[in-house]
Amino acid sequence: MNGAGQNEGMTLYRARTVLLLFMLLIFATPVVGQEAGQRARGEVAPGILDSVAPMSMVEGVITPDLLQLEVEDGTIIARDDLIDPEYFVVDRAKTVLYSVAGMVSLAAGVELLRTCGGAGRWSDDPHIECPGYSWPLVIGLGVGIGLPLGIGFGSVPELAEGEWKPW
Repeated sequence: MNGAGQNEGMTLYRARTVLLLFMLLIFATPVVGQEAGQRARGEVAPGILDSVAPMSMVEGVITPDLLQLEVEDGTIIARDDLIDPEYFVVDRAKTVLYSVAGMVSLAAGVELLRTCGGAGRWSDDPHIECPGYSWPLVIGLGVGIGLPLGIGFGSVPELAEGEWKPW
């Protein structure tokens, strides 16, 4: 063997390895503290704002200086004027994982209906015979749609998995 075809198989694995390392980097990167634009909430201390009832919960986004909260009507409240202030941290890994799992499940159901729906061979046997059912298609389609959706859901606080932490 002269070595000409020795590394041909490595190019296939090289792309997968790079993708795997990229995904590991995305999910393993810790979120350190709060960031500007993150959701935050807290109770307003008495005597601070006339427009907001004392001890009422307000929610808004953290300003770029990370020391104030801007509520929906544009009012800015200092973090020190809030009682038990908290900020929302998105768990990107869970959000993406749930999105991918949901899309793979949906793709599996659609493929099952496509291949076995009306013309399938349903029997009393617990094994369903579906000619043409494609697991690579199901997994590829589910991951291909679920991954971008999960990453996108991470930027929408109402759809993202996460928790409130003290600010």
